[in-house]
Amino acid sequence: MALVSASTKIAGSMRIVGYADRLSVEPGQKIRFMVSCLEPSYRADVVRLIHGDENPAGPGFKSRMVGNVSRSLQGRAQTFRKGSYIRVKNRPSLRDLSSFTLQAWIRPTTPGRGSQSIVSQGENGTGFTLVIGKDGRLELQVRDAAGATWTVRSDRELMALEWYFVAASYDGKTGRISLRQSVVASCRMSDGDSSAGRVVCPGLLSRSRADLLIAASAVGRETASHYNGKIDGVKVYSRALSDAEIQRLSEDVPPSRIRGLVAAWDFAHDTHSVRIKDLSGGRTDGTSVNFPTRVVTGHNWSGHDYDFKRAPREYNAIWFHDDDLGDAGWEVDFEYPVPENARSGVYAAWLRTDGSEDYIPFFVRPKKGKPTAKIALLIPTLSYLAYANEHALSDPNVRRALNISDEGYPRQRQDAYIVENNLLSLYDRHTDGSGVCYSSRLRPIASMRPKYVSQSLSSGKGSPHQFNADLHLVDWLEAKGYRFDVITDEDLHHEGSELLAPYRAIVTGSHPEYWTEQMLDSMQSYLNGGGRMMYLGGNGFYWVTTVNPESPYIFEVRRWGGTGPWMTDPGEYYSSFTGELGGTWRNRGRHPQKMVGVGFTAQGFDLNRPYEQDVARDDPRVSFIVEGIGKDELIGDFPSLVMGAGAAGFELDRFDRGLGSPAHSLRLATASGFSDSYQHVIEENSLADDKQGGRTHPLVKADIAYVGYPRGGAVFSVGSISWCGSLSYNGYENNVSRMTGNVLTRFASDEALP
Repeated sequence: MALVSASTKIAGSMRIVGYADRLSVEPGQKIRFMVSCLEPSYRADVVRLIHGDENPAGPGFKSRMVGNVSRSLQGRAQTFRKGSYIRVKNRPSLRDLSSFTLQAWIRPTTPGRGSQSIVSQGENGTGFTLVIGKDGRLELQVRDAAGATWTVRSDRELMALEWYFVAASYDGKTGRISLRQSVVASCRMSDGDSSAGRVVCPGLLSRSRADLLIAASAVGRETASHYNGKIDGVKVYSRALSDAEIQRLSEDVPPSRIRGLVAAWDFAHDTHSVRIKDLSGGRTDGTSVNFPTRVVTGHNWSGHDYDFKRAPREYNAIWFHDDDLGDAGWEVDFEYPVPENARSGVYAAWLRTDGSEDYIPFFVRPKKGKPTAKIALLIPTLSYLAYANEHALSDPNVRRALNISDEGYPRQRQDAYIVENNLLSLYDRHTDGSGVCYSSRLRPIASMRPKYVSQSLSSGKGSPHQFNADLHLVDWLEAKGYRFDVITDEDLHHEGSELLAPYRAIVTGSHPEYWTEQMLDSMQSYLNGGGRMMYLGGNGFYWVTTVNPESPYIFEVRRWGGTGPWMTDPGEYYSSFTGELGGTWRNRGRHPQKMVGVGFTAQGFDLNRPYEQDVARDDPRVSFIVEGIGKDELIGDFPSLVMGAGAAGFELDRFDRGLGSPAHSLRLATASGFSDSYQHVIEENSLADDKQGGRTHPLVKADIAYVGYPRGGAVFSVGSISWCGSLSYNGYENNVSRMTGNVLTRFASDEALP
């Protein structure tokens, strides 16, 4: 879209929006689309996307209609069912409770922010709920068959971020309901401890057919009162335990040692699965909904072990959030059978109605084992999903840091929709302030669109990033006449080096930041076997990323030891999906410099810079790279579609032999002289000082590198996210375009490399 003044604020949100059931699809397969439309009807077509940036300084928006797919469809609104919880199907052992005791450890994060259920069974009839009330105090509510509710309430408010032992019971013979809460902290006295009880009518409970819920309550077919915080070690007994027995539970005795155990759920095992196992032997297993955060420290975490697999008893906790969303679960509105002769490329379902439109991107790859070109464009879909629906600018502190006025955000309908629905990226925080570590593609991703710009860039004016920025590269490949296939991160993760092997050259997008171990191993194998890669971006191969093996539409990042928007809590550094250590690949010894010659060194948000060529450009091994480029030319010293001007910017990578740039690799050019908006990465900053900015720190720079590999393999790296934004300048006739073309033509050929 044309850039708009930062003082402009849009009046409304998206009236039509949707998502697909997959991102990568082969010819002959079907792709399904889920749509929410606030108008009576809408039109759907499929287009091939070429250039998505409407900036008038560039080639403009380009797409090609795919024939015979136009249709008119009935509009309907589809909503989100957010909030994570556990559902336990009703069984006789739960149905026949005439008396009970509930016990758990809890660490609430937003007590006092509305009613939040811990354990509940029943709705509009007999049942019980252990809940944090609106005033932040613990309550046990027991309901009779007539709908009357009897409540016992703690006399002390719960404190945020404190662990509590809680127990609640009802004795059907005497009618007594009781409640206990105790702070779990060695350094505290009894502040926060409370016991309460009262006698109500005996025999209130009768057989209930309702499911038992943990971290939510049922309201008809929906759920409400979603809990924010950790819950650990939930148990249900079929009788009212004595004070002495409850005291034993608070001392962490095995639950089976106390008579009447109905259920004791294990949160520490099968953490990749939605199955929640019951250890009592009563077969009351549960199912988690909307992917609450697994592998988090429990009430008894000692700090001795950071790997949950070594001390599972200390990780018997789950962190629930009222804004978790694993699968939007919308109903299918239409399908598109991809033609057998469909060309591999970037496509989208183009939805439009009166005054509104949306594009739902997807990628047509070649049929498995049947490449159609020597070049493959590796689309960084995991990075797209990491940034999916990012709205950090909704925080006024972030806006102030980037000099964006409160009136200037949001100014795109996509951002307004994201904020209205609190859709989360891995760069956002949950409503309780904790960082988001899971991202799913089964939901609308309003920021992964053509015509969309990231408003945090260019000092608040906005520039394309991720998907829309990578269309700059797609357009250049088309304009220069290269034949290429499109493959995705998901394809590479699941198929490995077998996917890459047929191609002479692999070209990355502008920001391939999130990589799995399978992806790295496969790319390394491809290069060692003689493959060639063009890394045309920055901040690549950075965060350890894991994909859920049972639900591959969702993936995870545990942030620590790197530069990012938030850091994972101590003890929670391991992936719940694979059990591997998270953080940055650098902290696992896989510095990007070792594979591609350069690695992340700085980031900034205002202006780019050009590159100055290094003497290594005269090395005969790289003469083909600089062919037609004068020795004294500045590379990329002209306008760019990303951050305004210059080919080096936004996030930068540097050549560094100390971090693994191979001894035989070459640094061809360097961009420096950045503003203090650019800051040196946190992982290399061991002191708090004012010397980390681009004006003073020597490592705030971007390097172009060349790395030779055995059997004729090689890597060409540009060290900048902004590189591809310069390709189209002057009708694609410029030295960024020329250097990129020199490398790609040679890499895609059968001609040997020096």
